[in-house]
Amino acid sequence: MAVAAVDLAGRQAAHQVAAAARAELGSVDVLVNNAATEPQTRFHVLTPAEIEDVLQVDLVSPVLLSRLVLPGMLERGYGRIINVSSLAGHTSFPYTEAYAAAKDGLTAFSRVLTGDYRGTGVAATSLILGPVKDTGVSARTLAETGLTASTAFSVAPEKVAAAVLRAIAKPKAEMVVSVGPGRILKALMDYFPGLGPAINRLSGATKLMGAVADYRESQRPMPGTEKMAGWISPS
Repeated sequence: MAVAAVDLAGRQAAHQVAAAARAELGSVDVLVNNAATEPQTRFHVLTPAEIEDVLQVDLVSPVLLSRLVLPGMLERGYGRIINVSSLAGHTSFPYTEAYAAAKDGLTAFSRVLTGDYRGTGVAATSLILGPVKDTGVSARTLAETGLTASTAFSVAPEKVAAAVLRAIAKPKAEMVVSVGPGRILKALMDYFPGLGPAINRLSGATKLMGAVADYRESQRPMPGTEKMAGWISPS
């Protein structure tokens, strides 16, 4: 297995990834856009550059990567584009404004792409994830901050992997991967926008993410000092 480490916040990142994949594989039949970044701090504290980094990594680079591999997929008459999205926007998860905007944009992109290329052998799927247990951004955040959180509503990473395989075999425009009736919960929160924030408050998520934001903001450099590194990581 070949690995190419690329900073997806870079403006040429998508071209670098596509070139590395073609050099190693010759062609790309399946693209899984999974990398993401989330600063986990209050929106008004973020700089314009930090917001742009979130949108670049979580939305722009996946869209550009899809554009770069799409012609080859169309030529071969087969392709699968799996965009890993999130329930964050639907649940109004605290302090994730830029992240939620990017992930909801990725879901919309998948939906339109699938419709436009129906019948070509190419399909896109948005995997809309709830929290994932024991790995990813959430697990790293808890380990870093020393905070604890219930995993009762978290899905096992194996379930996410199985959903990716299902999306490749039988693609759908959207697949919700969460504990319980995920699609029903998503629909309810879309219909009742105040439901997500209420659940966040009652479940303790708002308080927990407030503590995370406090920690993140305490680690930020003072104005005029070197920018803190280490926020961008794959999810």
